[in-house]
Amino acid sequence: MRKPVVVGGNEPMVMQLASLTDEADGLEGPAVPSELIDNLSVEITVELGRLSLRLGSIRALQQGEVLSLDRPVGEPLDIRINGRTIARGEVVATEARRYGIRVTEIVARRPAAKS
Repeated sequence: MRKPVVVGGNEPMVMQLASLTDEADGLEGPAVPSELIDNLSVEITVELGRLSLRLGSIRALQQGEVLSLDRPVGEPLDIRINGRTIARGEVVATEARRYGIRVTEIVARRPAAKS
């Protein structure tokens, strides 16, 4: 269920805010002003790959073992917000000697909600 966003003022106005994974169709009330959306912070994760192991195998892991992931070398990595892939990219080293990701593809966005 979506939670309303309450905007302050003399008389608060309740607006519907759809999450990235929800359909925006059918929302009632005015659209959320872009100033509110632009100032929201979200956590971005980059998925390198996945692996499924039995608990016994996990318990037997030793330092130095290599776990082979499902993603082939050279394939773009998934950039996710709230578990939803929004883009893909490649790993780079930044000037600050940290990992970074260069965006190489924006995943197709949903069509805008009909007014």
